[in-house]
Amino acid sequence: MKLWLKRILLLFVSLFCFAIIVIFMALQSTPQLQRTHQIDANSATENKRIAQRLIQSLKSDQQPIKLQATQAELHGLSAFGHRAIPQLSSDVVLFKDSALINFSIALPLPKLIKYLNVEMMLVSSKEGLDLGTVYIGNVALPGNGLLKLAEWFTNLYVKEEFGSTLLSMIKSVDISAEKISVDIVLSDDLKNEPLSNKNSLFALRDQLALYGDVEVIRFYYQSLVDTIEQSKTLKLSFAQYVGFTFGLVKQRNLAAITDSPAKENRAALMALVLYFGTNKFELLVGDISKLSAEQIQQRTIRRARVTLRERVDIQKHFIYSVALQLFGTSTASNAIGELKEFLDSNSGGSGFSFADLMADRAGTRLAMLATTSDESALKVQEHLADIIDETLILPELTGLPEGISQQKFEQYYRDIDSLVYRSMLQSIDERLRKIPVYQN
Repeated sequence: MKLWLKRILLLFVSLFCFAIIVIFMALQSTPQLQRTHQIDANSATENKRIAQRLIQSLKSDQQPIKLQATQAELHGLSAFGHRAIPQLSSDVVLFKDSALINFSIALPLPKLIKYLNVEMMLVSSKEGLDLGTVYIGNVALPGNGLLKLAEWFTNLYVKEEFGSTLLSMIKSVDISAEKISVDIVLSDDLKNEPLSNKNSLFALRDQLALYGDVEVIRFYYQSLVDTIEQSKTLKLSFAQYVGFTFGLVKQRNLAAITDSPAKENRAALMALVLYFGTNKFELLVGDISKLSAEQIQQRTIRRARVTLRERVDIQKHFIYSVALQLFGTSTASNAIGELKEFLDSNSGGSGFSFADLMADRAGTRLAMLATTSDESALKVQEHLADIIDETLILPELTGLPEGISQQKFEQYYRDIDSLVYRSMLQSIDERLRKIPVYQN
């Protein structure tokens, strides 16, 4: 073997061994951070507050854009993050001029190398980001060196100068023991050519088709519009629209129009989400609806009047949970449902509702079972095609406490880890499992 080939082979073997050693040192057998915060009425309020401030900042025409978060709001984000992603524990602690950021991720690996533990220090800076030493397990790496590496990688594999542009937009970071504030100045491209960038994003969205085939979704959506337009009566039960849509799905499968029942179910559910949910969902999916003024009026009426278990709010909880599952994961969908209920438990809200929570979990479970595998998808089609009875998608709401204030919740249920609260969730799930479509 030629000498140069031997040297290349030796280099690859050395790099492989080095990578194994680094991974072994970085991954650990125990998490360095246990969950320190949990979702409740207070953390839900903090999440709402930071979300509102973020939206207001992004909508503002003023430069620089100032993104701020208090210590309490950061704790609220950590609580929600763990509930949405149980494998993740995180915490951010603010000090004068610095923030200590910790997170632990449980990986599907053997116990000896199960946890990825990361610790880093973000430092106040008047010029861009200043990141101290980053500890990945037992491996110490220079933070600013990692930023340069991320910049290079983004420039090379995403878009030329894209990483550099993103980093240059961060002008300063101000940290105190009470809050963190980041000043961002949009690049000239984003500031002066918003339309072209918007069109580019939409073109990328259409090319990737992350949430299903737009043409198939449009077929189901238009079929809903057409049958509603031809109907002389207002069908008030949401179950009838589910049955109509899955009746079409079953027909297309029997006619061998589709080769994937799971993808077909996703398109059908997405059409229901776009019709009964917010118009903003269409920004993520593609240009689906092209409605006349009369059709828009019909949709508005049905959004406001179509019920599930004779309640419009239950229908909305159900369909929005379907959407969250299609756009994300079941744990995130359930966590957002709980977050909404904790917000309602605050003063002035309608109160924590286990009935709402059951509708959330039903919508999440339906979307998960309908799209996880072709085998599961076919079973869902058999159960839902042409149904008119809403008991086939949601159990009765009797016996589920509602209107619970924060004080009453804490007195009786204490928190989400208490036995009585987990027993309520178990009871809800048992009710759902009695319905054939949720027995897959």
